[in-house]
Amino acid sequence: MALENNPYPQDVRVRNEAEELLADGHRVVVLAPRGGGQPRSELVRGVRVRRYWLPARDGAAGIALEYAVATVQLTLRLLVELMRGADVVHLHNPPDLLFPVAALARALGRAVVFDHHDLAPELFEQKFGRRWPAAVLRWCERMTMRVANVVVSANDSHRLVAIERGGVSRERVVVVRNAPHASTIAGAPRTRAGVLSDPRLCYVGSLGSQDGVRSLPELLASLHRAGLEPTLTLVGDGPELPAIRRLAGEHGVLERIDFVGRIPHIEVPPILQEADICIDVAPCTPLNHRSTMIKIGEYLAAGRPVVSFALEETRHTAADCAVYAPRDDLEGLCEAIVALCEDERARADLSERGLARARAMTWEDSADRLRAGYILAREALAGV
Repeated sequence: MALENNPYPQDVRVRNEAEELLADGHRVVVLAPRGGGQPRSELVRGVRVRRYWLPARDGAAGIALEYAVATVQLTLRLLVELMRGADVVHLHNPPDLLFPVAALARALGRAVVFDHHDLAPELFEQKFGRRWPAAVLRWCERMTMRVANVVVSANDSHRLVAIERGGVSRERVVVVRNAPHASTIAGAPRTRAGVLSDPRLCYVGSLGSQDGVRSLPELLASLHRAGLEPTLTLVGDGPELPAIRRLAGEHGVLERIDFVGRIPHIEVPPILQEADICIDVAPCTPLNHRSTMIKIGEYLAAGRPVVSFALEETRHTAADCAVYAPRDDLEGLCEAIVALCEDERARADLSERGLARARAMTWEDSADRLRAGYILAREALAGV
Protein backbone atom coordinates (compact mmCIF):
# COMPACT_ATOMS: atom_id res chain seq x y z
CA MET A 1 0.00 0.00 0.00
CA ALA A 2 1.42 3.36 -1.07
CA LEU A 3 0.19 6.33 1.00
CA GLU A 4 1.20 10.00 0.81
CA ASN A 5 -1.32 12.40 2.35
CA ASN A 6 -1.49 11.00 5.91
CA PRO A 7 0.71 9.12 8.35
CA TYR A 8 -0.13 5.54 9.30
CA PRO A 9 -2.00 4.37 11.39
CA GLN A 10 -3.65 7.81 11.62
CA ASP A 11 -5.33 7.42 8.22
CA VAL A 12 -8.57 5.69 9.21
CA ARG A 13 -9.50 4.36 5.76
CA VAL A 14 -6.07 2.91 5.02
CA ARG A 15 -5.81 1.37 8.48
CA ASN A 16 -9.21 -0.28 8.16
CA GLU A 17 -8.35 -1.69 4.75
CA ALA A 18 -4.87 -2.86 5.75
CA GLU A 19 -6.12 -4.67 8.84
CA GLU A 20 -8.99 -6.22 6.89
CA LEU A 21 -6.64 -7.55 4.22
CA LEU A 22 -4.31 -8.84 6.93
CA ALA A 23 -7.21 -10.72 8.52
CA ASP A 24 -8.05 -12.10 5.08
CA GLY A 25 -4.64 -13.78 4.88
CA HIS A 26 -2.52 -11.18 3.09
CA ARG A 27 0.88 -9.98 4.22
CA VAL A 28 0.44 -6.20 4.20
CA VAL A 29 3.16 -3.56 3.91
CA VAL A 30 2.20 0.13 4.11
CA LEU A 31 4.56 2.79 2.77
CA ALA A 32 3.62 6.05 4.48
CA PRO A 33 5.05 9.46 5.43
CA ARG A 34 6.76 9.66 8.77
CA GLY A 35 4.84 11.60 11.40
CA GLY A 36 6.36 13.28 14.42
CA GLY A 37 7.99 10.77 16.77
CA GLN A 38 7.28 7.78 14.54
CA PRO A 39 10.00 5.20 13.83
CA ARG A 40 11.13 4.55 10.27
CA SER A 41 9.77 1.02 10.43
CA GLU A 42 7.49 -0.84 12.81
CA LEU A 43 4.83 -3.52 13.03
CA VAL A 44 1.40 -1.99 13.80
CA ARG A 45 -1.23 -4.60 14.69
CA GLY A 46 0.40 -7.04 12.28
CA VAL A 47 0.84 -4.52 9.43
CA ARG A 48 4.43 -3.77 8.46
CA VAL A 49 4.84 0.02 8.11
CA ARG A 50 7.84 1.51 6.31
CA ARG A 51 7.99 5.30 6.58
CA TYR A 52 9.70 7.98 4.51
CA TRP A 53 10.52 11.65 4.95
CA LEU A 54 8.39 14.47 3.50
CA PRO A 55 9.23 18.20 3.50
CA ALA A 56 6.95 20.71 5.19
CA ARG A 57 4.66 22.38 2.65
CA ASP A 58 3.29 25.86 2.16
CA GLY A 59 1.27 26.98 -0.85
CA ALA A 60 1.23 25.55 -4.36
CA ALA A 61 5.02 25.39 -4.60
CA GLY A 62 5.24 23.54 -1.28
CA ILE A 63 2.62 21.00 -2.33
CA ALA A 64 4.41 20.46 -5.65
CA LEU A 65 7.67 19.81 -3.80
CA GLU A 66 5.95 17.45 -1.37
CA TYR A 67 4.33 15.47 -4.19
CA ALA A 68 7.63 15.30 -6.09
CA VAL A 69 9.54 13.99 -3.07
CA ALA A 70 6.74 11.52 -2.23
CA THR A 71 6.56 10.24 -5.81
CA VAL A 72 10.31 9.57 -5.95
CA GLN A 73 10.39 7.88 -2.54
CA LEU A 74 7.24 5.80 -3.12
CA THR A 75 8.40 4.74 -6.59
CA LEU A 76 11.75 3.53 -5.27
CA ARG A 77 10.17 1.78 -2.30
CA LEU A 78 7.50 0.15 -4.45
CA LEU A 79 10.25 -1.17 -6.73
CA VAL A 80 11.93 -2.69 -3.67
CA GLU A 81 8.67 -4.32 -2.57
CA LEU A 82 8.11 -5.71 -6.08
CA MET A 83 11.60 -7.21 -5.97
CA ARG A 84 10.68 -8.74 -2.61
CA GLY A 85 7.70 -10.45 -4.25
CA ALA A 86 4.72 -8.15 -3.63
CA ASP A 87 1.87 -9.45 -5.79
CA VAL A 88 -0.53 -6.49 -5.35
CA VAL A 89 0.32 -2.78 -5.54
CA HIS A 90 -2.43 -0.81 -3.77
CA LEU A 91 -2.18 2.92 -4.55
CA HIS A 92 -3.91 5.51 -2.36
CA ASN A 93 -4.30 9.04 -3.70
CA PRO A 94 -3.54 11.92 -3.73
CA PRO A 95 -1.31 12.37 -5.65
CA ASP A 96 -2.11 10.39 -8.82
CA LEU A 97 1.52 10.22 -9.93
CA LEU A 98 2.46 6.58 -9.42
CA PHE A 99 1.05 5.16 -12.66
CA PRO A 100 4.53 4.50 -14.19
CA VAL A 101 5.51 2.10 -11.40
CA ALA A 102 1.98 0.66 -11.50
CA ALA A 103 2.42 -0.01 -15.23
CA LEU A 104 5.70 -1.78 -14.44
CA ALA A 105 3.92 -3.89 -11.81
CA ARG A 106 1.35 -4.90 -14.43
CA ALA A 107 4.15 -5.80 -16.86
CA LEU A 108 5.68 -8.02 -14.16
CA GLY A 109 2.37 -9.86 -13.76
CA ARG A 110 1.32 -8.18 -10.51
CA ALA A 111 -2.13 -6.76 -9.72
CA VAL A 112 -2.76 -3.03 -9.26
CA VAL A 113 -5.56 -1.57 -7.12
CA PHE A 114 -6.19 2.18 -7.19
CA ASP A 115 -7.93 3.50 -4.06
CA HIS A 116 -9.60 6.77 -5.04
CA HIS A 117 -9.72 8.80 -1.80
CA ASP A 118 -9.88 12.35 -3.17
CA LEU A 119 -10.59 14.21 -6.38
CA ALA A 120 -7.11 15.69 -6.84
CA PRO A 121 -8.03 18.11 -9.68
CA GLU A 122 -10.98 19.55 -7.74
CA LEU A 123 -8.86 19.74 -4.59
CA PHE A 124 -6.24 21.78 -6.46
CA GLU A 125 -8.88 24.07 -7.98
CA GLN A 126 -10.53 24.68 -4.64
CA LYS A 127 -7.21 25.67 -3.09
CA PHE A 128 -5.65 27.62 -5.95
CA GLY A 129 -8.30 28.28 -8.59
CA ARG A 130 -8.59 27.01 -12.16
CA ARG A 131 -5.05 26.75 -13.45
CA TRP A 132 -3.24 24.52 -15.92
CA PRO A 133 -1.97 22.06 -13.25
CA ALA A 134 -5.57 20.93 -12.73
CA ALA A 135 -5.67 19.68 -16.34
CA VAL A 136 -2.40 17.81 -15.75
CA LEU A 137 -3.87 16.28 -12.60
CA ARG A 138 -6.91 15.08 -14.56
CA TRP A 139 -4.61 13.39 -17.05
CA CYS A 140 -2.62 11.75 -14.23
CA GLU A 141 -5.85 10.62 -12.60
CA ARG A 142 -7.01 9.06 -15.87
CA MET A 143 -3.67 7.30 -16.44
CA THR A 144 -3.69 5.88 -12.90
CA MET A 145 -7.23 4.56 -13.29
CA ARG A 146 -6.52 2.98 -16.64
CA VAL A 147 -3.43 1.11 -15.47
CA ALA A 148 -5.29 -0.35 -12.44
CA ASN A 149 -6.95 -3.75 -12.55
CA VAL A 150 -9.58 -2.42 -10.14
CA VAL A 151 -10.54 1.06 -8.94
CA VAL A 152 -11.79 1.25 -5.34
CA SER A 153 -14.04 4.30 -4.96
CA ALA A 154 -14.99 5.93 -1.68
CA ASN A 155 -18.58 6.58 -2.83
CA ASP A 156 -20.90 6.58 -5.83
CA SER A 157 -19.82 10.08 -6.86
CA HIS A 158 -16.23 8.90 -7.16
CA ARG A 159 -17.44 5.79 -9.00
CA LEU A 160 -19.00 8.00 -11.66
CA VAL A 161 -15.75 9.93 -11.97
CA ALA A 162 -13.87 6.67 -12.58
CA ILE A 163 -16.38 5.59 -15.23
CA GLU A 164 -17.06 8.90 -16.98
CA ARG A 165 -13.79 10.77 -16.56
CA GLY A 166 -11.39 7.88 -16.12
CA GLY A 167 -12.86 5.64 -18.79
CA VAL A 168 -12.95 2.63 -16.45
CA SER A 169 -15.49 -0.09 -17.21
CA ARG A 170 -18.27 -0.35 -14.63
CA GLU A 171 -17.37 -3.90 -13.61
CA ARG A 172 -13.87 -2.76 -12.60
CA VAL A 173 -15.07 -0.15 -10.08
CA VAL A 174 -15.91 -1.21 -6.52
CA VAL A 175 -17.39 1.18 -3.95
CA VAL A 176 -15.83 0.80 -0.48
CA ARG A 177 -17.40 3.42 1.77
CA ASN A 178 -15.83 4.89 4.87
CA ALA A 179 -17.92 3.71 7.80
CA PRO A 180 -17.53 3.04 11.54
CA HIS A 181 -16.88 -0.45 12.87
CA ALA A 182 -19.96 -2.04 14.39
CA SER A 183 -18.10 -2.35 17.71
CA THR A 184 -17.73 1.45 17.97
CA ILE A 185 -21.44 2.26 17.66
CA ALA A 186 -22.94 3.57 20.89
CA GLY A 187 -25.41 1.30 22.63
CA ALA A 188 -28.04 3.97 23.24
CA PRO A 189 -28.40 7.72 22.69
CA ARG A 190 -27.80 10.12 25.53
CA THR A 191 -29.50 13.50 25.36
CA ARG A 192 -29.14 16.27 27.90
CA ALA A 193 -32.54 17.30 29.18
CA GLY A 194 -34.29 20.58 28.55
CA VAL A 195 -33.21 23.69 26.69
CA LEU A 196 -29.43 23.98 26.31
CA SER A 197 -28.00 27.37 27.16
CA ASP A 198 -24.43 26.01 27.07
CA PRO A 199 -24.28 23.60 24.08
CA ARG A 200 -21.23 21.39 23.85
CA LEU A 201 -20.25 21.24 20.18
CA CYS A 202 -17.69 18.93 18.62
CA TYR A 203 -15.78 18.92 15.33
CA VAL A 204 -13.53 16.01 14.29
CA GLY A 205 -11.30 15.88 11.25
CA SER A 206 -8.51 17.40 9.22
CA LEU A 207 -8.06 21.13 9.41
CA GLY A 208 -7.48 22.05 5.77
CA SER A 209 -8.64 25.06 3.78
CA GLN A 210 -11.12 22.91 1.82
CA ASP A 211 -12.81 21.96 5.10
CA GLY A 212 -14.08 25.48 5.86
CA VAL A 213 -12.69 25.32 9.40
CA ARG A 214 -11.75 29.00 9.53
CA SER A 215 -15.46 29.67 10.02
CA LEU A 216 -15.56 27.82 13.36
CA PRO A 217 -14.61 30.87 15.52
CA GLU A 218 -17.18 33.03 13.72
CA LEU A 219 -19.82 30.34 14.28
CA LEU A 220 -19.11 30.31 18.02
CA ALA A 221 -19.29 34.11 18.11
CA SER A 222 -22.64 34.03 16.29
CA LEU A 223 -24.02 31.52 18.78
CA HIS A 224 -22.84 33.71 21.63
CA ARG A 225 -24.60 36.73 20.10
CA ALA A 226 -27.73 34.56 19.90
CA GLY A 227 -27.67 34.26 23.70
CA LEU A 228 -25.87 30.93 24.12
CA GLU A 229 -22.66 30.01 25.93
CA PRO A 230 -21.26 27.45 23.50
CA THR A 231 -18.03 25.49 23.77
CA LEU A 232 -16.28 23.55 21.02
CA THR A 233 -14.12 20.46 21.27
CA LEU A 234 -11.85 20.52 18.21
CA VAL A 235 -10.28 17.13 17.45
CA GLY A 236 -7.77 17.13 14.62
CA ASP A 237 -4.79 18.92 13.16
CA GLY A 238 -3.81 20.54 9.90
CA PRO A 239 -2.43 23.64 8.21
CA GLU A 240 -5.43 25.81 9.18
CA LEU A 241 -4.87 25.38 12.94
CA PRO A 242 -2.83 28.60 13.41
CA ALA A 243 -5.49 30.60 11.53
CA ILE A 244 -8.24 29.10 13.69
CA ARG A 245 -6.39 30.12 16.85
CA ARG A 246 -5.82 33.63 15.50
CA LEU A 247 -9.44 34.09 14.42
CA ALA A 248 -10.70 32.67 17.71
CA GLY A 249 -8.73 35.37 19.51
CA GLU A 250 -10.08 38.08 17.20
CA HIS A 251 -13.68 36.92 17.77
CA GLY A 252 -13.16 36.62 21.53
CA VAL A 253 -13.93 32.88 21.66
CA LEU A 254 -10.45 31.40 22.15
CA GLU A 255 -11.29 30.24 25.68
CA ARG A 256 -14.39 28.46 24.35
CA ILE A 257 -12.37 26.04 22.19
CA ASP A 258 -10.67 22.92 23.52
CA PHE A 259 -7.89 22.19 21.01
CA VAL A 260 -7.49 18.43 21.45
CA GLY A 261 -5.25 17.92 18.41
CA ARG A 262 -4.64 14.62 16.65
CA ILE A 263 -5.29 11.66 18.96
CA PRO A 264 -5.49 7.87 18.56
CA HIS A 265 -8.73 7.00 16.80
CA ILE A 266 -9.87 4.76 19.65
CA GLU A 267 -10.12 7.88 21.86
CA VAL A 268 -12.53 9.70 19.53
CA PRO A 269 -15.89 7.92 20.23
CA PRO A 270 -15.94 8.77 23.97
CA ILE A 271 -15.28 12.43 23.16
CA LEU A 272 -18.09 12.48 20.61
CA GLN A 273 -20.54 10.95 23.06
CA GLU A 274 -19.96 13.85 25.47
CA ALA A 275 -21.05 16.39 22.85
CA ASP A 276 -24.57 17.73 22.48
CA ILE A 277 -24.25 18.46 18.77
CA CYS A 278 -21.58 17.51 16.23
CA ILE A 279 -20.91 19.81 13.33
CA ASP A 280 -19.30 19.94 9.91
CA VAL A 281 -18.55 23.28 8.25
CA ALA A 282 -17.25 22.04 4.89
CA PRO A 283 -18.65 24.44 2.26
CA CYS A 284 -20.69 23.41 -0.77
CA THR A 285 -17.98 23.05 -3.42
CA PRO A 286 -17.62 20.54 -6.27
CA LEU A 287 -14.96 18.73 -4.23
CA ASN A 288 -16.96 18.55 -1.00
CA HIS A 289 -20.25 17.64 -2.67
CA ARG A 290 -18.59 14.44 -3.96
CA SER A 291 -16.58 13.62 -0.83
CA THR A 292 -17.67 11.24 1.92
CA MET A 293 -16.72 12.83 5.23
CA ILE A 294 -15.58 10.13 7.65
CA LYS A 295 -16.63 12.35 10.53
CA ILE A 296 -20.33 12.14 9.58
CA GLY A 297 -20.42 8.37 10.03
CA GLU A 298 -18.57 8.71 13.32
CA TYR A 299 -21.04 11.33 14.55
CA LEU A 300 -23.95 9.01 13.73
CA ALA A 301 -22.22 6.06 15.41
CA ALA A 302 -21.85 8.12 18.58
CA GLY A 303 -25.58 8.85 18.56
CA ARG A 304 -25.07 12.59 18.23
CA PRO A 305 -27.28 15.12 16.42
CA VAL A 306 -25.48 16.35 13.29
CA VAL A 307 -25.58 19.82 11.72
CA SER A 308 -23.87 20.46 8.38
CA PHE A 309 -24.30 22.05 5.00
CA ALA A 310 -26.33 20.11 2.44
CA LEU A 311 -23.47 18.31 0.69
CA GLU A 312 -24.60 15.57 -1.68
CA GLU A 313 -22.51 12.75 -0.19
CA THR A 314 -23.19 13.94 3.37
CA ARG A 315 -26.92 13.67 2.61
CA HIS A 316 -26.29 10.16 1.27
CA THR A 317 -24.49 9.18 4.47
CA ALA A 318 -26.76 10.84 7.03
CA ALA A 319 -30.06 10.97 5.09
CA ASP A 320 -32.71 12.43 7.43
CA CYS A 321 -30.53 11.93 10.51
CA ALA A 322 -28.96 15.40 10.25
CA VAL A 323 -30.05 19.02 10.02
CA TYR A 324 -28.84 20.74 6.86
CA ALA A 325 -28.23 24.48 6.69
CA PRO A 326 -28.72 26.48 3.48
CA ARG A 327 -25.83 26.54 1.04
CA ASP A 328 -22.71 28.08 2.67
CA ASP A 329 -24.87 30.17 4.99
CA LEU A 330 -23.08 30.37 8.33
CA GLU A 331 -26.04 32.12 9.90
CA GLY A 332 -28.22 29.24 8.72
CA LEU A 333 -25.85 26.84 10.47
CA CYS A 334 -26.09 28.96 13.61
CA GLU A 335 -29.90 29.01 13.45
CA ALA A 336 -30.02 25.22 13.04
CA ILE A 337 -27.87 24.77 16.15
CA VAL A 338 -29.96 27.25 18.14
CA ALA A 339 -33.16 25.44 17.13
CA LEU A 340 -31.74 22.09 18.29
CA CYS A 341 -30.63 23.61 21.58
CA GLU A 342 -34.23 24.66 22.19
CA ASP A 343 -35.77 21.29 21.27
CA GLU A 344 -34.82 18.30 23.42
CA ARG A 345 -37.19 16.01 21.50
CA ALA A 346 -35.59 16.88 18.16
CA ARG A 347 -32.11 16.15 19.55
CA ALA A 348 -33.24 12.80 20.95
CA ASP A 349 -34.97 11.88 17.70
CA LEU A 350 -31.86 12.67 15.62
CA SER A 351 -29.74 10.64 18.02
CA GLU A 352 -31.98 7.59 17.79
CA ARG A 353 -32.28 7.71 14.01
CA GLY A 354 -28.56 8.36 13.65
CA LEU A 355 -27.70 5.21 15.58
CA ALA A 356 -30.06 3.17 13.44
CA ARG A 357 -28.47 4.65 10.32
CA ALA A 358 -24.96 3.85 11.59
CA ARG A 359 -25.90 0.23 12.29
CA ALA A 360 -27.05 -0.10 8.67
CA MET A 361 -23.78 1.30 7.25
CA THR A 362 -20.89 -0.37 9.08
CA TRP A 363 -17.30 -0.95 8.02
CA GLU A 364 -17.99 -4.68 8.01
CA ASP A 365 -20.23 -4.19 4.96
CA SER A 366 -17.52 -2.15 3.25
CA ALA A 367 -14.93 -4.83 4.06
CA ASP A 368 -16.92 -7.37 2.08
CA ARG A 369 -16.72 -5.10 -0.96
CA LEU A 370 -12.98 -4.59 -0.45
CA ARG A 371 -12.47 -8.35 -0.53
CA ALA A 372 -14.63 -8.56 -3.65
CA GLY A 373 -12.41 -5.92 -5.26
CA TYR A 374 -9.30 -7.98 -4.58
CA ILE A 375 -10.95 -11.03 -6.11
CA LEU A 376 -11.75 -8.93 -9.20
CA ALA A 377 -8.14 -7.75 -9.40
CA ARG A 378 -6.79 -11.27 -9.32
CA GLU A 379 -9.34 -12.49 -11.85
CA ALA A 380 -8.46 -9.61 -14.19
CA LEU A 381 -4.80 -10.49 -13.82
CA ALA A 382 -5.50 -14.11 -14.64
CA GLY A 383 -7.66 -13.16 -17.59
CA VAL A 384 -10.78 -14.79 -16.10
